Amino acid sequence: MSPSAVDSYQVSQSTDVANRVRPSRLAHVVFRTTTANYEAMVQFYQNLLSAEIVHTTPVLTFLRYDEEHHRVAIIKMPDAVPQPTGTSYAGLDHIAFTYASLTQLAQQYTYLKSMAKPVLPLWCVNHEPTTSFYYRDPDGSKVELQVDNFDSPDDANDFMKGPLYDQNPMGTDFDADEWAAGILRKATKNGDEGLTQKEVRDLKTRHEIGERKTLPAGF
Repeated sequence: MSPSAVDSYQVSQSTDVANRVRPSRLAHVVFRTTTANYEAMVQFYQNLLSAEIVHTTPVLTFLRYDEEHHRVAIIKMPDAVPQPTGTSYAGLDHIAFTYASLTQLAQQYTYLKSMAKPVLPLWCVNHEPTTSFYYRDPDGSKVELQVDNFDSPDDANDFMKGPLYDQNPMGTDFDADEWAAGILRKATKNGDEGLTQKEVRDLKTRHEIGERKTLPAGF
């Protein structure tokens, strides 16, 4: 490559980097589903996220749980086939939704478990960056409901770069019923967080169990 070509390439690369723009947020997720599971999928995400239907047709439903016009969309595809079971396949592993407090997450866990057809988590774990409940939807996709355990992203990043996370990036499992009961006993009458700052910090700090680098069986 000639000197002039090198200079031109370097300028081009520099310009490309300067012109890159990151998105401001993740807007929504869309699921394809089978004809048989369409209604079940809509109901599952309504329950899981306490979401409302914005618009629905026999083949397409939009759901929201906050100010966004939709956060989840579900499309019925007549030619869709169910996900294979009993095998690991490439693709999206899970999506995650964050709650503002431990009390809110405990309330949602308890609500889902108390339904006529209980919705139960696959895995309850303190990763340390988050306290997380994982669920599986009617099509077999995994969904995480979580609370951030650090007060700032920088603190979470520092932990994830440190030796404890390197030793155990999976986290420490916990008993969801015991965890939720302890939190909800302290909730205020209107359902707000009743934990002290120390109690919140103690609950968000995982118990170190040494090396763990594999997921639970069947996850």
